[in-house]
Amino acid sequence: MKHSQYLTLKLLFATLLLSACNNQPKLNTIADPVVTMMTINEVAPSPRMQFPAVAAAADRSELAFRVSGEITQINVKPGDMVKKDQVLASLDTTDYQLSLDDAKTRYKLAQSQFSRAAKLVKTGSLAKSQYDELKAQRDIAKADHDLAALKLSYTKLLAPFDGVVSRVPALAFEVVGVGQSIMNIHNISDVDIKIQAADIIYVNHSNRESEETLAEVDPRVVLDDGKEYRLTMKEFTVEPDPVSGAFMVTLTMPMPKDRIILDGMSVDVNASGEGLLAYNAGAMEIPIEAVFNADGDSLDASEQYVWLLDDENRVHKQKIEVEKLTPTGIRVTNGIAKGERLVTSGVNKLVDGQLVIIKGEENRS
Repeated sequence: MKHSQYLTLKLLFATLLLSACNNQPKLNTIADPVVTMMTINEVAPSPRMQFPAVAAAADRSELAFRVSGEITQINVKPGDMVKKDQVLASLDTTDYQLSLDDAKTRYKLAQSQFSRAAKLVKTGSLAKSQYDELKAQRDIAKADHDLAALKLSYTKLLAPFDGVVSRVPALAFEVVGVGQSIMNIHNISDVDIKIQAADIIYVNHSNRESEETLAEVDPRVVLDDGKEYRLTMKEFTVEPDPVSGAFMVTLTMPMPKDRIILDGMSVDVNASGEGLLAYNAGAMEIPIEAVFNADGDSLDASEQYVWLLDDENRVHKQKIEVEKLTPTGIRVTNGIAKGERLVTSGVNKLVDGQLVIIKGEENRS
């Protein structure tokens, strides 16, 4: 009886021991990380590249009276088309007309006295010195007369060329001084287009002839109605703008016959992407998420890396040279090649030589 109870206890103890062993937690194995990847391709230049630009008057004049006075009439308003020598505004002529009348009277008197003196000096009835004095008085009177007539003519503001009035800050019956701005007028025979050129575009063309550059770049202005017009080079700066860092290029074109492009209008300029050479041959564009600085790496911009995949799906750290940021990623000029596979996610959790699983291939044997 005792032996039977002892055997039962041993069996029960063994059962509990086996049960306890089976319930111990199993060791977890670390799964290979799942990443996304892309195959690297070269950046293809766009057939036509587009840039924002601003129209500027090719010939712009700020008009002012050359004498002071009260404005009696302004004959134009902003937007009016004008012809050369058209009267745009007038001043009160009262004082200037009186000055001219006075100068005319004095000149007639001086001329009459000089004419009599000329006859007398020939007969010896008048000294040569007196004759010379009367001649000088006649000349001074004529100069005063001509100046008074000129000032009277300055009371009319004339258009210096065919154009369009863009601004009229002055008002009728306003008293204005010499040189005070009355209105602005733009020449409408031509229009300039100003564009900021990035340094890489400028450098690629700085040592080339303008005619050669224009032939290859083929710049055209695009208006809001979709029409395009060819542009020619007018001038360009040789120093970058201190704020934007860009070079200012001024292109020009004849004014379209069916519309007027005013100073300050926003337009677009497109040009041949291949002709601009606004990219480095062999450059690659990759997602910004693929670039990293690993622990211990310098934070300098020159120390930037990516993970490349080999045929066994193991990652290898690769240093790259970055050209610039773009709206869609990072432009890389060295360190990677067309056709290589690049990790594009989870880059900060990987180590060199680590085996990874490509997203979408998790269940493949």
